[in-house]
Amino acid sequence: MRKSKQFLNMNVVSLEEGQQIGSVGGLVIDPAGKNVAALIVEQKGWFREQKFIPYSRVHNIGEDVVTIDRSSRVEKGASLPQILKLFKDRVNITGSRLVTESGTALGVVEEFYVDLKTGDVVGLEFSGGTVNNLFRGSAFLDINYIRTLGTRIIICHDSALANIVKMDGGIQESLRSFRESTGQLLGTTIQKTRVLGKSLNQSLEKIKRDRFSSPEDKDSSEEGPNGKQAASDYMEERPNGEQEAYTPVEEDSRLEKEPEITSPFPTELAPEPKAEENAAPENKQP
Repeated sequence: MRKSKQFLNMNVVSLEEGQQIGSVGGLVIDPAGKNVAALIVEQKGWFREQKFIPYSRVHNIGEDVVTIDRSSRVEKGASLPQILKLFKDRVNITGSRLVTESGTALGVVEEFYVDLKTGDVVGLEFSGGTVNNLFRGSAFLDINYIRTLGTRIIICHDSALANIVKMDGGIQESLRSFRESTGQLLGTTIQKTRVLGKSLNQSLEKIKRDRFSSPEDKDSSEEGPNGKQAASDYMEERPNGEQEAYTPVEEDSRLEKEPEITSPFPTELAPEPKAEENAAPENKQP
């Protein structure tokens, strides 16, 4: 297995002629087969031509050199119409956005891995998007979870979310184990949120009952002691037809009180009538 970028600039050598044919300039991807259909060979010189080597004609891909049996294995695009069509379609895996069937953006593909023997695409390395919300760094997704390889968008199955593999200098930790390690904390947080929401709803219901259905309100709806008027007599009708109750205290507050007249003299200093002036005159006898 090798990264796609490691193919670039590798020399192509013919075993029969013992000479260098050119260097690898890129890969032609077959989206239907999810494999590398051919290697793009670039030749040096003033009149260099772009040629292709079908992957099935590659003898071996070593650490530094790609070997083929003979130079005739390299052909022009006109001789390979199917490969030329794939080349013109320009299906670039690197740089494509990775999206699930349900519409979740997982990230952007940075690299893909190729099986050296078959040319099949093994998996994708990507980052950004949902991955950044879970952990830092890149992630790996097996090609079996890929549904469609498009020109700029790659569609994967929804089951890919549970099979993403975290990468840190190599495949180390699967997202499934990562989710299991954090699942307990997440479950506790969700449970606390539900309890808090339930408690809040109960408090709101209690406030509504205390405000509109309290025993005092029920007693005030009937005629109380001392001949108090029923609360139903203090109903105001709103413009939309609803009624709003108000208490007699609110009614009294709306009435203007008459000013009280008080004496300008203190009670203790008020003048008292004289007994002699008020007493009836006595008849004096001669």
